[in-house]
Amino acid sequence: MPGSFPRRFFSPESLKTISPAILVAMLLPYKDYLAGRGLEVPPPDGAEIDYDLLVEILMDPDAAMPREMLECFYHVHETSTPEIMLELLDEMPPGVLAQGADLSPADVAAQVWLKDRDLLERKHSEQYLIRPKSFTSYKGAKGESKAPPPVAPEVIRCIEAEIDEWNLAHKRSRGCRVFVHPRDSELWCLIRRSDPFRRDGALEDGKSSGVYYYPERFDIVIYSPGPDTLQVTRGGKGQQQLYREVLGKHLFGAADYFGVAGRYSLDPLRERGVEVLNCSAVPGIQWIRLTQVEIFKGNRLTIRYSHDDLVSVLGEELAAVLASGFITKASFAVKFIDAKTPRSVSVWQSGRASYTRDEDRLLVEAWMKEQGVLTTAFEAGHEEAETALADI
Repeated sequence: MPGSFPRRFFSPESLKTISPAILVAMLLPYKDYLAGRGLEVPPPDGAEIDYDLLVEILMDPDAAMPREMLECFYHVHETSTPEIMLELLDEMPPGVLAQGADLSPADVAAQVWLKDRDLLERKHSEQYLIRPKSFTSYKGAKGESKAPPPVAPEVIRCIEAEIDEWNLAHKRSRGCRVFVHPRDSELWCLIRRSDPFRRDGALEDGKSSGVYYYPERFDIVIYSPGPDTLQVTRGGKGQQQLYREVLGKHLFGAADYFGVAGRYSLDPLRERGVEVLNCSAVPGIQWIRLTQVEIFKGNRLTIRYSHDDLVSVLGEELAAVLASGFITKASFAVKFIDAKTPRSVSVWQSGRASYTRDEDRLLVEAWMKEQGVLTTAFEAGHEEAETALADI
């Protein structure tokens, strides 16, 4: 049975976390479709909902199932947590939501969907800003500190339309959404999109069936005003180029505003060795240890050194190791003052860095800037980097 959504695993128990009156309000816009599937939607104070039949319908979408109905249940399910409930209650105007101490997180999420769908989608999107990320950085045309531009709703719609056009041309689904989150003087854009169409086999009650859908994916793009750079989560080159051009065009008036990658340099590690690990000038970081380096020797030969603490295991030999070739990647264990255990950070000479948590990035970048690992553009001497990377 074809469909454009993956199955969501509903149960009568999960649907019963929503009060019957609110659940009926969620179903009313789709009562004609549900009646065609055998489910009569009762009035808010009427007969009990047939939960088993509702679950059966949701688990077996047909071609006529309204897309918005599945979107509704998906977003309510994903945002029905006590933490998100508090944020929604703070952001909704007084008197808009039903009052009472017996409201569940699902009740609040469902009401917000009915009253302010954009707010619930935005809160859902924020969950994806705290997952491990790897970024490629691109320098801006100015290369100087500047405030992030305001992003009006009509600009967001234009960005979404151009990403949708690219997606359709590359065998993906339309329906891209862009959520803008100003954070710590930076501009974060979370882009919800689809991967190419996918078919999976499924087994229900001993019977084989098919599940057809476009997988949902989230990309993050960050504009940093200080160094005037755009950072894009790792993906295909086509998608990275798309985001650079679309955001350059609509935020700065030029599709080619963001140029070549190359914001990080591992040359200081090769030139100054363990001195680079000094983080005393950055409040919030207790210590940094070098845990891995990859060194390109030429003729497509790369040697990797890995240890919990390379300084302790290599000792005086470390300087010779770091100077023995071109460093293409380095990984560090970073102990933050407010964390029990260190977290990993990796930097590639090709202009990419990965962090265990997004919120680690600003402190780590303060250290990298202090030690010269963080640059604002390709500078003199980077020709060697471009040549070596092209040969790997």
